[in-house]
Amino acid sequence: MLRIAVISTFFPHLPRRHAHLFRETFTIGLLVVVLLAALRLYAPALIAAAALLPILYVLYLYEVEVWETDSVSVLPATLGLGAALGVGYSLGFGQVVTVGLGGPRQGAAFSGVLLPVVSQLLMIVGPLLLLGRVRFDEALDGLSFGITSALGFTFASVIAGYWHTLTAPLFGSGSISTEQIAGIARAAILAGVVNAATTGIVTSSLWLRRHGRSRKRHDHVLLRLPAAVVIAFGFQIALGIVTYFVTSLLLVVILWAIAAAALLVWVRITVHHALLEEGAEHVIGEASACPECHLLVPTMYFCPACGAARSAVPKHSRPPIGARA
Repeated sequence: MLRIAVISTFFPHLPRRHAHLFRETFTIGLLVVVLLAALRLYAPALIAAAALLPILYVLYLYEVEVWETDSVSVLPATLGLGAALGVGYSLGFGQVVTVGLGGPRQGAAFSGVLLPVVSQLLMIVGPLLLLGRVRFDEALDGLSFGITSALGFTFASVIAGYWHTLTAPLFGSGSISTEQIAGIARAAILAGVVNAATTGIVTSSLWLRRHGRSRKRHDHVLLRLPAAVVIAFGFQIALGIVTYFVTSLLLVVILWAIAAAALLVWVRITVHHALLEEGAEHVIGEASACPECHLLVPTMYFCPACGAARSAVPKHSRPPIGARA
């Protein structure tokens, strides 16, 4: 649970036997971004960095069929709406904010507080439209909606916000500096991780509370919806203030990386307890093969052999859980 890992945190339905493919693709994508930056191809490097996580996530959603045939309606409400709001956010505030690879520089209250709060609120809009769907009533549904919306928002806001960089000459002048590579990483990759984590924390907690699946057996005040909102917005504001006041871009990136790591761990803690809350009922069904370890075991909320949560398996491939034992 206390592990800093992007793939296993943001891709909870992905079987372990396939996780290494996404992990290796993510690593290769990072190396491609560094290579493009080292070749002074700043615009392609920024596009690759911004698109890396969204493309991987869409591939993941279709690979494991998380939403089955509902992807046609769910993706526009999350990824599509998040991207549209990201463009509107960048173009709207772009009229009054000067943006560079270090971040916006318009005043502490504006750049450090208002912009992070507005962006976080916009990333939650898409998932809220799906909150009432009975078919998607699990905490992992809320987590997936939040991550998808946040990644779409981040990608679109980076592309729109840094359009002046993308339309500049293809090759940059002079040799690439460490700070320039760090700026690209912060603006796209780290921002994507942070936004996906903060939004996922809020939406997974919201789903657990809204759909009444909590059994109050693994509940804690730090894991409830109010705490999730405080943590999400608190991290966003803190990072906004850090980006504004810290002049060293390399130090800003280090602080963003530390925050991203802490948020990844908090997402895992939140999801862990949410799954325990949803699976607190002692329900046992007929014997079936566990989708994770493939052993023939009684169908329960958690596999009695490997401990994998049944809700971390796509719904279309789950056997029904029987009556209460």
